[in-house]
Amino acid sequence: MSVEKKGAGKSFNGVVDTFCENKVYQIVLNQPDSRNPLSREMMDGLGQALQDGIEHPTARVIVFSARGRAFCAGGNLSNVADRLAEPAGPDGRDPLAVNNRVYGYLLERIVKCPKPTIAMVQGAAMGGGAGLACATDIVIANQRSFFGFPETKIGLVPAQILPFVVARIGLRHARRMFLTGERISAAQAHHIGIVDYLEDSGEMFKARLHQVCQMLIQAGPSALANTKVLLNNVFDMDRWYEQGLSAFLDESAEHFAVQFRGEAQEGIAAAREKRQPNW
Repeated sequence: MSVEKKGAGKSFNGVVDTFCENKVYQIVLNQPDSRNPLSREMMDGLGQALQDGIEHPTARVIVFSARGRAFCAGGNLSNVADRLAEPAGPDGRDPLAVNNRVYGYLLERIVKCPKPTIAMVQGAAMGGGAGLACATDIVIANQRSFFGFPETKIGLVPAQILPFVVARIGLRHARRMFLTGERISAAQAHHIGIVDYLEDSGEMFKARLHQVCQMLIQAGPSALANTKVLLNNVFDMDRWYEQGLSAFLDESAEHFAVQFRGEAQEGIAAAREKRQPNW
């Protein structure tokens, strides 16, 4: 459900704010105190905001940004016991897999969005947060940002984000990042292709966004939408996006659930206790 905010557009689920100015539709993650985690409320709010941006009559560009010191710290691990205790649905599927798959649906929608999408990354973009940036068309980051995919370090797998990261940086870099769980600087992320534009100061950060948005707004909206379709169709990728990707993400969600109920219990406990996991 969206709530109109006086002078600032809308709020979705109380965790995502939106507004549109000068044909730029801003989607702002707004849980700064907890580093904008990907809770179910956040994922649902992002999905609703994205649809609102697509349908907005004057919006030509959709921008994802965040309040606070972090862009998005990734998955929410604060309610592990509740997630483990959740009963299976009528179809018998593991609710952990079902909830994990929700994020994949959001990323699929971002990739297929007819309007250009931009991620404005400051601070941490970890796990699913880095995956969100990778799913957009253009990533702008400042020097204080950093990126990483720490899932394997806590016994999990990068289930829903994996194909979107590979599509952006290639298999070689993705393999290293996913397997090592390495955290990299903004400069390193720029070097391997996660980041398209890297800026120093807050003013330059905003100026670059304005510059890129103006370039996009000057292009024909149908031309941009059709170019995005063509890009997704290169090398027969349309068949993958329409058939293979969904099946891949379904299977990945099941792997996530298995890991969450198994090895990740020790990994999460070790992370909370600030010790090495006993694998």
